[in-house]
Amino acid sequence: MPRRKKPSKPKTIKKWVKKTNWLDLPDDVTANILQRLGPVEILGSAQKVCTAWCRICKDPAMWRVIDMQNHGDFSDMPYDLEIMCRHAIDRSQGQLVEINIEYFGTDELMEYLAQAGRSSQLKRLQISCCYGMIHESWTEFLKKAPLLEEIELTIAGISEEAVSVAGRYCPMLKIFKYNVRAYMHDGRSFSQEIADDADAFVMDIAKGMPKLRHLELIGNSMTNKGLQAILDGCLQLETLDLRRCFYINLDGSFGKLCMERIKNLKLPHDSLKGQKFALDYSEDYHAMCGDHVAMYDAMYDEDEDYEGLSDYDIYCGPYYNPFKDDSDPGEFSALEEVLAVMHAMHIGNSSDSD
Repeated sequence: MPRRKKPSKPKTIKKWVKKTNWLDLPDDVTANILQRLGPVEILGSAQKVCTAWCRICKDPAMWRVIDMQNHGDFSDMPYDLEIMCRHAIDRSQGQLVEINIEYFGTDELMEYLAQAGRSSQLKRLQISCCYGMIHESWTEFLKKAPLLEEIELTIAGISEEAVSVAGRYCPMLKIFKYNVRAYMHDGRSFSQEIADDADAFVMDIAKGMPKLRHLELIGNSMTNKGLQAILDGCLQLETLDLRRCFYINLDGSFGKLCMERIKNLKLPHDSLKGQKFALDYSEDYHAMCGDHVAMYDAMYDEDEDYEGLSDYDIYCGPYYNPFKDDSDPGEFSALEEVLAVMHAMHIGNSSDSD
């Protein structure tokens, strides 16, 4: 009987992977990846990785957009965000076109931004959660930002004087978002004094920003008087956001006029879903038919205890819930995400050879 041959072992083929050195990536590719980081990560970590990254991080083109978004919790933060923001502005060398400031903006920072041509190319300014910290510097700042097209303020103030002259100094201004209060949360009944102040403010908007195409006034206390001024003064207006503006009455012919004039109109009771610095308690709003007043009988669920929390705790942050911890211990930091992207590129650029 012939011997049965043992099955031969499969040949092992060794594959040699040619690894791509991250430092061999073109500068524009590396810059594109690093721009996924915010200024805090770049200045605090990324620029310290190697000399090549440090050189790229000093390129003014890297700082045309400065996004200083943060969680507003400075207790464990090892950086002074205002100083870091000034450093980022300096690195732009006058090429800054967009800046977002959250929680730490001050009049001094606005004055710094306006000096030495730092805001000469600025087109978009976004400031959030800086109420009472920025007010006096607005007019001088606007004089130094002639290309400004968009201002977005959320829980941040602006002077009436600045609003009334904004169009003069910033003739390209097309978008103004002034959402100081995400919604009326104190449950007070109608106040003529509050309404008069709000009407005067929006009248200044109508006077000083006649070329607006998009206007947001979420939570504003204006009445029909102020709204009429907007319709009369801003003839190019296409989008008008009146969410939580419970002092106006859009019943009858006036409401019909608004809908005919404005292509995209958001009404007082429309949802705030998607609005970053706002909670939406739509079901808890009750408009009084006679006074057109928003009363809130059930602002919070009775089972939840909000005692001891400040307005800052309750109303700030993206849909902030102080009793829920969504943190993921395995979540990557921004720098780790960039390194992961580079690692993926390294794998994708690898070549095999026998």
